[in-house]
Amino acid sequence: MKRKLIIALMLWICFILQTTVFSTFRFLSATPNLMMILTVSIGFMQGRTEGLLTGFACGLLYDICYGGLFGFYALLYMLCGYFCGRFSKIYFDEDIKVPLLLTGGCDAFFNLVVYFSRFLLRGRLHFAGYLKAVMVPDVVATLLLTIILYRLFYRINHSLTEKEKKGRQSLWIRE
Repeated sequence: MKRKLIIALMLWICFILQTTVFSTFRFLSATPNLMMILTVSIGFMQGRTEGLLTGFACGLLYDICYGGLFGFYALLYMLCGYFCGRFSKIYFDEDIKVPLLLTGGCDAFFNLVVYFSRFLLRGRLHFAGYLKAVMVPDVVATLLLTIILYRLFYRINHSLTEKEKKGRQSLWIRE
């Protein structure tokens, strides 16, 4: 229960930072996708179910505040969280390469799906402009922030896991 409350608090903080601070001070003319970093990190560290649920919560929060088609972003974030959760079996403690690769891939996938569903279907066919102006800066900004935030999420996850292990070693609690 404590883990779920902390993940909900991290989700809320990431959403507030993404929609207020980072949207005001654009880095590389893009807003880093903190919700994607959180979804990928939780999915990678905790597995498919946690990644799926975190992605659903992130997407639902984004849908409530900004989405036109309700559930669209929830589905995208869920797919990313589930996909990254499949890599939890190769989870190494402090290795940042796999989370960077997963975050970059998921953010690129997210931006491609948004382009195809929001722009291409409306007749805006200038993909090179979208790629240069939106997609590449967004992925780069998200990757740069992943380097910092993944370490923070890793430490939070590690401390929660250690507390859960200590609780299981009690003489009174049997599995």
